[in-house]
Amino acid sequence: MRLFATDVFTPNQFPEYTYIERPKEDLEGKLRRALATPNVITSLSGPSKSGKTVLAKKMVGVEHLIHVFGAEITSGAALWERVLNWMDAPSSVTEQTSESRANKFGGEVSGKGSIFVAEAAGKGTAETTGTKSTTSGVTRSDNSLAHVVRDIANSDYVVFLDDFHYIPADVQEDVARQLKAAGEKGIKICTATVPHRADNVVRSNPELRGRLAQVDTTFWSAQELSEIAKAGFAKLQVSIPPAKLMDIAREACGSPQLMQRICLDVCFNLGIEKEFDTLKNFDFTPQQLSMILQQSSTHSDFGTMVANMHQGPKERGSERRVHDLIDGTTGDVYRVILLALAFDPPVMEVPYSSLMSRIEKVCKGDGPSASSIVQACRQIAKIALRIAPKERVLEWDDQELTGTMSVVDPYFLFYLRRSRKLDALANKHAAS
Repeated sequence: MRLFATDVFTPNQFPEYTYIERPKEDLEGKLRRALATPNVITSLSGPSKSGKTVLAKKMVGVEHLIHVFGAEITSGAALWERVLNWMDAPSSVTEQTSESRANKFGGEVSGKGSIFVAEAAGKGTAETTGTKSTTSGVTRSDNSLAHVVRDIANSDYVVFLDDFHYIPADVQEDVARQLKAAGEKGIKICTATVPHRADNVVRSNPELRGRLAQVDTTFWSAQELSEIAKAGFAKLQVSIPPAKLMDIAREACGSPQLMQRICLDVCFNLGIEKEFDTLKNFDFTPQQLSMILQQSSTHSDFGTMVANMHQGPKERGSERRVHDLIDGTTGDVYRVILLALAFDPPVMEVPYSSLMSRIEKVCKGDGPSASSIVQACRQIAKIALRIAPKERVLEWDDQELTGTMSVVDPYFLFYLRRSRKLDALANKHAAS
């Protein structure tokens, strides 16, 4: 059954028409119930690129979702200004006052009236033989919460505040107060954030405790991601072996967004440009898949960050020990750790014990000492924070020798695995 009666489905529509439910998570039901609860703010938490915005659009409807980005908010008032801009509502009104007074030839009368109009302020004077009339206007701001309440309170519209954690810290408290007031007045609100910042809204205003409905999403499994490919290719009348779709899914690092990107590059590589009239069989070799994945990695550039991690901080004292590696190169503890993170299979969280196991596999002989590995993991996390202070790319949970390296952004792990950056850095080191 085709998606449209007349239109033709194209690969570029993968993100738009391959929404897949996750029955085990029941995210749709949880979000629906949260938004239906009066006077409660919904907090949608989940890893970066895990489909939070897509979920909100699906459940609320694009026409009813007022999408506001946290990075755009500089004050509580700015939040409602963004909402009004989405609604195409005027952000200011003019109060017009008129006064009429008789001249020396007539009796003296006066009167005042007030009207609000959504126009620029103006002032004018008109004279007749008997009276002089003056009209003046004073423009006042109307980007207030009251305006928003008048227009969308107790309606199907939802204010979706994306990336709440990107709002400046000194502004979050003001915004949280505004959200609390809006929720009490019948405005449906949903904030979206990453797991480690999920409590920012409550911490910004403790009075919201007990008035927040938490909906938590997680990274997708390879099986769930493969359903995206199945749905999209089926609409294109394309059949690809299920095992190959699972190969793609495992590379997507738990991200539906990344999965859709890879599927699009599969189409480009195989010459699939639009929906076929009849079912067509396609396949690709491991070499083709490698080229496809490398192409997909070019859509996110972590080159500077990886180069800094590879180099590590400036050396003090003795030089770092160099190790022979399975890719035919040599490198110090920093290259060893990056190769271990990039090793198969892709994993977003690598506990210390697993990291040591991976390090043994990427080193031909003896690997770095435990103390140097822990110290290097600390430095790699610091480098990530220094280069991308507003993003959470990866971090090291430091607990002596039981820490965990968490890769938060799936695009970073995918870039580390499938770009040629580590090869280029090895060649540069060898040349020097």
